Amino acid sequence: MKINLDLLPQNKKAEIKRAKIFREILRQEVAFLFPVVILLVILFNVFYLLKIYRDSNLLEYQLQQGQDKYQELAKYDQAFKEANSASSLLLKIQAGHLHWANVLNHLGQAVPNGIVVSSLFNKNYNVFLAGKADTRDTLLQFKDSLEKDTCFENVNVPLSNLVVKENVDFQIDFTLSQNCLKSLEKKQ
Repeated sequence: MKINLDLLPQNKKAEIKRAKIFREILRQEVAFLFPVVILLVILFNVFYLLKIYRDSNLLEYQLQQGQDKYQELAKYDQAFKEANSASSLLLKIQAGHLHWANVLNHLGQAVPNGIVVSSLFNKNYNVFLAGKADTRDTLLQFKDSLEKDTCFENVNVPLSNLVVKENVDFQIDFTLSQNCLKSLEKKQ
């Protein structure tokens, strides 16, 4: 048989009992707080991962928007290039275009009363006129007005046209000035 002797004082027993209760409470609190701490760590990691995911989606969205804007700018750039090429082609065509209205205006101002122009032919810058004049003097007046005009050069009236005094059938050939054909300005 065993005999237990209790030699500890009462206050020491109470102190040991309190220490045991304290350790038990501390162990239970740690056991309770451990899952809470683990849960907080998991929540923080989820928050951090969601933030990274959101930032990457935002960056991807901004890149997509930037590419959309770049594509839109590229589309406008292409449209501008097409418009510029079309306008440069138009300018080339206009630069090579001959303005016959200006020449015909000068010719109409040079023709005096009594002259009827029945045909007008051209080859490059050479013009051939045929028609009928009331008198030889009217034909000479027509020749002089053509020579005075800066649009017409090298005016040639064959001598055979000047033989008859009245009802003169004539032919005149001259060269047009390139500036007159290419200029839109009309002298009034």
